[in-house]
Amino acid sequence: MADASIEFKGTSFTLSVLHLKTYNLADIHADLAKKVAQAPDFFYLVAVVVNIEQISCLVDYHEIKTLVEEFNFTFVGFTGSITKEQRLYIRELGFSFVNTARVNAAEKSGLDEESSSKPERKESLPLVNLYTDKVHRGQIRSGQQVYAKGQNLVVIGSVSAGAEIIADGNIHVYGSLRGRAIAGATGHIQAQIYCQNLEAELVSINGNYWLSESMEQHWGLPAYIQLTGTELSSSKLI
Repeated sequence: MADASIEFKGTSFTLSVLHLKTYNLADIHADLAKKVAQAPDFFYLVAVVVNIEQISCLVDYHEIKTLVEEFNFTFVGFTGSITKEQRLYIRELGFSFVNTARVNAAEKSGLDEESSSKPERKESLPLVNLYTDKVHRGQIRSGQQVYAKGQNLVVIGSVSAGAEIIADGNIHVYGSLRGRAIAGATGHIQAQIYCQNLEAELVSINGNYWLSESMEQHWGLPAYIQLTGTELSSSKLI
């Protein structure tokens, strides 16, 4: 028998989660416009899951999807700790519902409570990502992009405002970091960003990002940025 033309496999991807704290569509629109304007290239076609657990009123799911797509996000579906009835209704409307790690074991993978007697699969140990280094010598100027695919990125020079550097591993900048730096681009949660002068427009690790206003503590200093859970933090380098 010939091999099948397709194959389904389980894997994991980095998705951005948009947490809605209100159902005031005008407020959501204004805040999204402000956020996207700060880094339009970073957010363009980013896959987004909308968390609706903080909304207690009735929701028009079609309106939310339309609003998200208006800003050129790729809408994936909804998520959050909501009732089973809400999840079923969302799926009846033709939308995906993405279970989170906080959902009870009986609810994982869409299982009903009567299926929860099955033993849970043990989590495997985290993989250690080992990368070689891609070295760029010289300044990276506005409009340029340097990507270290499957590697760490070492920049011996500065990164100008408007430039973008991306690495699947760590990023080291032996100079000023004034553009955008995206480390752990394909899911390396232990990736870090190091620089001799932190003045970045945006930094991101494994899809979790900071804009410049979040870097005030170590602004203009030698610093490194790391990810703990889903929260970024910065520390003085020396």
